[in-house]
Amino acid sequence: MTGVRNITACLLLSLACAAGGAEPCAPAARSAAADMRWLAASVGSVLPPSWRIVETDSARAPIGWEGEADGLYVEIEDTRTRFLHPNGFHYYSFYRVWLMPPSWEGEMDKRPYVSDSAPAFLLGASDGWIALYHTAGGNVWHDGLASLCAALGLDRLDYPATTERIVDLAIEERLGRGALDAGAFAPNSRRILGLTGDGPNLYLEYVVPQPKENEPKVELSDLTAQIAATVFACLPEVESLYLRRCTADSFTDTIVQRD
Repeated sequence: MTGVRNITACLLLSLACAAGGAEPCAPAARSAAADMRWLAASVGSVLPPSWRIVETDSARAPIGWEGEADGLYVEIEDTRTRFLHPNGFHYYSFYRVWLMPPSWEGEMDKRPYVSDSAPAFLLGASDGWIALYHTAGGNVWHDGLASLCAALGLDRLDYPATTERIVDLAIEERLGRGALDAGAFAPNSRRILGLTGDGPNLYLEYVVPQPKENEPKVELSDLTAQIAATVFACLPEVESLYLRRCTADSFTDTIVQRD
C-alpha cells in the first residue's frame, strides 16, 4: 500500500502549499498527485461490486520489462473468487495496469511461449499514455480490459492471440511498396504473423530468420532497427511501434518510438 501512502502525502503537501505564506509546490509534485488521483478515480468508477483497488504507485515500470521507471501503476482484485496456485498459495483474480509516458521505450525480457510468469502486455494507447497490463486468476471480470480502456481513454490495440493472428494486408502492402521505393529493408511477408494498427500505433509480429550453416546470426537489435526504420519511413502516421520478435520457442516484445 506504499502508493496509497504516497498519494496521501502528496495531497497533504498540496494542501500545505496552498496555505498562506507557503512556498509554491514544484509542478512535478502537483502533476504526479493529480495523475494518481485521476488514475484511482477512473479505475474505481468502472469496478464491479466485488472488485477493489489494492495498490497504486508511481515511478514504476511494467513487470518483465526494462526501461525507465516513470509510469503510474494500479492493481485491482476480485474479493469474490480465490485460486490455488500450483506452488501451494492462494490468490485473487487481479489486473495490474501500468501507464507509461507516450515517449517511453522498453524491452521485454525474452519469454518462452509457455511460461508461468507472464510479463505485461500492451493494453492500449492515447495521446498521454502507453498502457500495459498483467492479469491472472481466470479473468472473472470478462469485460475488464474493455472497461479499463474506456475509463482511461485508451484506444485498445490488441496483440493478436496465438491462434487468432491478423495481418492487415493494406498496411503490409504499404510497407512493401514503400520499402521498395526507398531502397530500405523490406520485411519478408512470409515472416509477418501479425500486423494491425490504426493511426499512431502499430503492432507487428515478426519471425526472426534462423541462420543457415556458415551464415551470421541475426541480432535482434539490428532487426529491430531495420524494421522500425522501414515502418516510420513508409507509414508517416505511425508514432509508436509495438514489435514482437519470434523464434521457434520464444518471443520478446519491444516498444519503439519515432525519433
